[in-house]
Amino acid sequence: MSRKERVYQNMKNVKEHTMAAEETKDFTELENRIMAGRESYRNIPVPEEMERRIREATAGQGKGNRFRIPAAVAAAVALLIVLPNTGADIAHAMGNLPVVGKLFQVVTFRDYQYESERFDANVEIPQIVVEDVKENTGETAESTETVQGEQTEEFRKLQETVEQVNFDIDTVTDQLVEEFKASAELGESYGSLEIHHEIVTDNERYFTLKLSIYRGAGSGMESYKLYTIDKQSGRQVQLKDLFREDSGYLDIISEEIRDQMRALMAEDEMKAYWVDQTDIPELNWEGLKEDQNYYFDADGNLVFVFDEYEVAPGYMGAQEFTVEKAVFEGMLNG
Repeated sequence: MSRKERVYQNMKNVKEHTMAAEETKDFTELENRIMAGRESYRNIPVPEEMERRIREATAGQGKGNRFRIPAAVAAAVALLIVLPNTGADIAHAMGNLPVVGKLFQVVTFRDYQYESERFDANVEIPQIVVEDVKENTGETAESTETVQGEQTEEFRKLQETVEQVNFDIDTVTDQLVEEFKASAELGESYGSLEIHHEIVTDNERYFTLKLSIYRGAGSGMESYKLYTIDKQSGRQVQLKDLFREDSGYLDIISEEIRDQMRALMAEDEMKAYWVDQTDIPELNWEGLKEDQNYYFDADGNLVFVFDEYEVAPGYMGAQEFTVEKAVFEGMLNG
């Protein structure tokens, strides 16, 4: 059996366990079954890169906090499923393991939990796994060498992009966790850290993973990182990559968002945005950036995601604005 076949078999086993949990609700029995199958997982050859990342994830554990590692490991290309120690948590983790689209899967690679009188953290660190493009295009074994070569190149680009995104997610979350741990060790104030993820786009063309970050230290701060991958090119796509350079998209879409802000403030006097400020004009939002956080919704509209304080006072929280495709579709590349 090839490595790929072993990976798919292990993923199938995980799904079967999930179905059993939903049917019986017997979490203890589920945990026992998973632990009983532990030896079969251990016999799967683990890539060197995966072994390195597991060692890093488990290094330096101390009192009061924990980077949790799995009770069972399904080894794949950058695939690690975290199963906590209690039966109920195992059922929850497996029941929320999403299988998304034909190309991508997103799993919680690691998680970090901390709780004390002054500090608390709940961190999920996701990773994207990509399936073989050739499998999903419906090509048969009789495909020509040219077509197979093109598919191999497409998959290589896609895999490189996924690895870059996963590396960035690791870098961002590790830095935040280390900063939190340093503050918690001092214990001189209060603090919290929440990191979660969700898939906000998965259509024929684009896949977007949204990383939500909340940091609390006296007052809170919401921020986001969104990763969009073009399934056709296999590359990560920033906002600037979507539009023609001479289209003036930044000014046009920015003014559309300002109009929405003005309309919202006219409807509700409690709402405030940094637009049309005459007393302190330097507070006014300058407009979209080329790397602005965005994603496509189910209707093909663009949703722009702003961190807390980016376009409004802190009491307004983080903000999102939807721009209908009729506004921008004539400016798109391709």
